[in-house]
Amino acid sequence: MLTLHRKKRLINFGMVTLGCVLFALSFDLFLDPSRIAPGGVSGLAMVVKYLTGLPIGVGILLMNIPLQLTAFLKLGKRFILYTAYATALSSILIDLWAFLPAFTNDLLLASIYGGLLMGAGMGMVFAGGATTGGSDVISRLVRLRYPHVRLGKIILLVDCGIVAISATVFQDINRALYAAISLYVSSLVIDMIMNGFDYATMIYIISDFSSEIAAKIQDKLERGVTYLNGQGAYEGAPKKVILCTVKRNESATLYNIVHEIDPNAFLIASEAHQVFGYGFSPYQKSD
Repeated sequence: MLTLHRKKRLINFGMVTLGCVLFALSFDLFLDPSRIAPGGVSGLAMVVKYLTGLPIGVGILLMNIPLQLTAFLKLGKRFILYTAYATALSSILIDLWAFLPAFTNDLLLASIYGGLLMGAGMGMVFAGGATTGGSDVISRLVRLRYPHVRLGKIILLVDCGIVAISATVFQDINRALYAAISLYVSSLVIDMIMNGFDYATMIYIISDFSSEIAAKIQDKLERGVTYLNGQGAYEGAPKKVILCTVKRNESATLYNIVHEIDPNAFLIASEAHQVFGYGFSPYQKSD
């Protein structure tokens, strides 16, 4: 019988595998036929293919070998094994399905749907505990030496550099602009997969009727509230600030509750991602 830990490993393996399939299809159906190189080692491999005829998958594997050998010593055995699997599988599938016809000849549609598929694939690979290699591995290695630099900024710099190279080689600035669209779309999809679609709203409520508002929120929305001790700067009077997190579709009801009790209440609302706990997603410890 499978233990919970083994089930999770199996699920992660399945996610990585499906992510590789989507990643490969994004290139074969949309990006490669339109010569849109969306950054990363895969984008660089596309440029190399244009110059030399070397298949994209082979190029990705060759460029990743020295990166992953270096990362093996720096980033840990398990991470590299997962990443090596994802890199090899996605590379093989890109070349294996290279015969597939392009879905569209429209560059805008190719950039949007190529970015969507690529983001979905990469998001699933990341969620499964791996990466597709390339700029992701480079960024992690750079961050070991410069830990104060954000991971996203490093990846963005690497990708922008490769997009610039593709624009020079293809001699077409328009394709570089379409590649930027693909990068943007893929980043949005990756965030959706990694952070979840069930966004929440975090609300601070400052009112002289905090107790009444809190009681009504708990009664009508069945949401917990937290009091934060505050003090008005003008009069110096103590204030009970309400902190409450609700699902996005509950925000309007909460606003109505506050307005009914105190139309002069001060509210601050912000979008919250990855909310864990009772009434939201359960917290799961990563391996």
